[in-house]
Amino acid sequence: MNFRAVVWLLGCVLLLMAGFMLVPALVSAWYGEQQAFEGCLWAAVTTALIGGLLATICRGATTTSDGRIDFFRREGLAAVGLSWLLASVVGALPFLFSGTLTSFVDAFFESASGFTTTGATIMSGDIIDGMPKGIAFWRSFTHWLGGIGIVLVFVVLFPTGGRSLFRSEVPGISREAGQHRVRDAALGLVRVYVGLTLVQVILLWALGLSVFEAWIHSFGTLATGGFSSHSSSVLYFSSWLVELTIIVFMFLAGINFAVYDTFLRQGLRRAWRLASSSNEIRAYSFLVVGSSLAIALVLWLWGGSNGNVESELPDYSSFLQSIRDSFFAVVSVQTSTGYGTANFDAWPDFCRMLLMLLAVVGACAGSTGGGIKVVRFLILWKAAMQGLQRFARPRAIHTVRVDGSPVEDGTVGMIMGYCGLWFVVFILGSLAIASMNIHPPGEMSEHVLLTAMTSVLATLNNIGPGLAAVGPYENFGFMPETAKYLLSFFMILGRLEFYALAVLLVPRFWRT
Repeated sequence: MNFRAVVWLLGCVLLLMAGFMLVPALVSAWYGEQQAFEGCLWAAVTTALIGGLLATICRGATTTSDGRIDFFRREGLAAVGLSWLLASVVGALPFLFSGTLTSFVDAFFESASGFTTTGATIMSGDIIDGMPKGIAFWRSFTHWLGGIGIVLVFVVLFPTGGRSLFRSEVPGISREAGQHRVRDAALGLVRVYVGLTLVQVILLWALGLSVFEAWIHSFGTLATGGFSSHSSSVLYFSSWLVELTIIVFMFLAGINFAVYDTFLRQGLRRAWRLASSSNEIRAYSFLVVGSSLAIALVLWLWGGSNGNVESELPDYSSFLQSIRDSFFAVVSVQTSTGYGTANFDAWPDFCRMLLMLLAVVGACAGSTGGGIKVVRFLILWKAAMQGLQRFARPRAIHTVRVDGSPVEDGTVGMIMGYCGLWFVVFILGSLAIASMNIHPPGEMSEHVLLTAMTSVLATLNNIGPGLAAVGPYENFGFMPETAKYLLSFFMILGRLEFYALAVLLVPRFWRT
């Protein structure tokens, strides 16, 4: 293990972070927010000093004396895992230095939630609505940086050891990215990400949002994060056109970005052929449309307030309203964005359960969406069918195929191991949170287990909202400090899809 190379890379990542912190400082200066400006500026200076010191001490550590690269997969995994931990720590500084948050654990939770594109928050509605614009920008900007991947930006700027970093930063099943040079692949992903963000900003601005609000909600949409500048989230705008635009871009953000990269490099026809022939994208689209229609039908039959103006529920006697809210909720939850236009925790049990199951499945591999990923469930299903065929005909050769290509047994084994690890962490994490006796004000004791389970699900899958006390219009501020640290760790664990962070806890990994 080349420890000095890992430290040099961490120093460079911190220098990048310091540069990014100057952006919210400029936003604060534009809006005349002195305290927020100074908070962001001092956070940038502090981060730059630490990063500069680390980079200077370990300068030149990524190559040997004869110029050969001395940086491989193990160093890449260490750099990626530690980069996300460090980013979450220094990302808390603007919240603290500006006085927006006074507790480090709260600032760390908010920062980790931002960078991992989770969207869970410890802030109450009053804090969100009264937040300085510079800090609100930083809060959503962390989403955007986390969606593209801080390390991915580093790969574009500094390609040394890029292959190891790229594979660690962009986990999942992505055969397309391996067909051309790593730096070109990373640059293509960045280009697509920035382009889609700009298109959405322009559309939201054209629909009546301010430039500031358009940027904030585009950051949260393309990164599938969900932080909003309003406590009522997207419901604040009361515009079906705004909701439709965000639905479309959330859905697009849940598709493998290799499709968009193919569009830029080879044209629309090749990209459409790639997308239409993908079993994963077809299954993802079917889940979104089918689940939305099913929930809409249940809501319509249920009725909600049924026109009662004294009820807090929407009037779902209108099928159009049922369709509108169901599609937004399904796309938001399955892509792990977490934006809201309705309190789905007040919906019938069927709707709530289906939404949580969609949250487990998640979006496509190679996207900014969270969850276990659709392709993993496809491979698990085909592996199960293969097992049945082998039981019936033990001597026949059976191969798991995705999009017509065989999947190696080793890959199938890793996916089964990943899903098994996910369920173990989910169960143990739920037990751990439940053991902390979490009782928010006014919550009934029978809801504690539901709160504990969905809080782990919401953070481990980078969704944001859960059910009960952590529902779509609630927050995690009532949680004890230990629970906040544990859930923050789950966010980073889920963002890196377990292995890139879990491997750091294995002693053998660090042995030279």
